[in-house]
This record gives sequence, C-alpha cells and structure tokens, in this order.
Amino acid sequence: MIEGLYGIVDAGFGDPLAQARLLAEEGVTPIQLRCKGWPRAAVRNLALACVELGPMLIVNDDAELALELGLFAHLGDGDGPGHGPHGRSTHTLAQVTAETEAAYIGFGPVFYTGTKVTTWEPRGLLLLAEAVRASTVPVVAIGGITPDKLDDVRTTGAAGWVAVGAIWTAANPRAVIRAMRR
Repeated sequence: MIEGLYGIVDAGFGDPLAQARLLAEEGVTPIQLRCKGWPRAAVRNLALACVELGPMLIVNDDAELALELGLFAHLGDGDGPGHGPHGRSTHTLAQVTAETEAAYIGFGPVFYTGTKVTTWEPRGLLLLAEAVRASTVPVVAIGGITPDKLDDVRTTGAAGWVAVGAIWTAANPRAVIRAMRR
C-alpha cells in the first residue's frame, strides 16, 4: 500500500488539482488531499476530479467524506475515530503502539518544518527508527524531508516519506518528485 514517496497536495501551495495531476503523472501513490479550511463540498468536488487520475486517493481530516466516496482518510490529532480505511498521524512512541485501527501511520515531524504549524518538536531519525520497529503497520515519515535527507530517512526502515514544502516551493517540482522517488 505505502512504498516510497507519499504525495500530498496542499491548497496552501496553489492549485491542488494541478498538484495531484503532476504527482500522478510521475507515478506517485498514494496522494493525499490536504485542503485545510475548505468547505466539505469543495473537497468532495476535488476528490471526485482526482479519482480520475488513478492513484490511491486519501482525504485528509474527514473520515465521513472519505467513507462516503469509498476512499481512505488520514486522521490527525483531534480528528476522532476512523470510520473505514484510514491512516493516523502520530508523534510519540506511545501513540504508535496505541494505534490499532489504522492501515498505516504517519510519524513526525522528523525534522523542522515550516509547511505545517505544529506544537511538536522535531522527532529525529532515532525516534523515527524506534517508531518503525514498534509499529505493526507501515510508517510514513513526515516533516522537513528533502532530497538531501532522504537516504537517512530510508535507513530507518520507514515504508514511505512525505515532502510537501520541498516539492511545492521548488522551481522545478517535477525534478524534486523524481529525486524523492529514487
């Protein structure tokens, strides 16, 4: 299910449909739709348009909408229980070992990130490696991951990794996507 670059489209960085199209063209799967603050109807319309692109699609923060559309949900702090197939954000080993319902977990932030406001200090590579060992499901590393840090992230055994800012702030996002898929 999760292997390598886990794509996130982020409305804060421009047109999420164009971002999803670019990720799909580069063979990235899954693709998560992160449209913080959008009305549910707008997220639904975006998800329906993105389904046409082909990769596994994940709706951020809305388990009910994901279930309604037959998609995965990714749930963060305070998003409540998962209904149907979902992934879950985690930040501590206690959260990793307590998670028994998710198909995968995101763990981080691994490094400092300016992309998403968080109260969590960077977790680092050692704690990421511990999370991978402790988890019963695939672990996706998130937070501050760039092409120059990818080899270190991969040595932890993480099944996948996310790069949001590194891709969507780059002059050539396609080149960064390719570098992150290696």
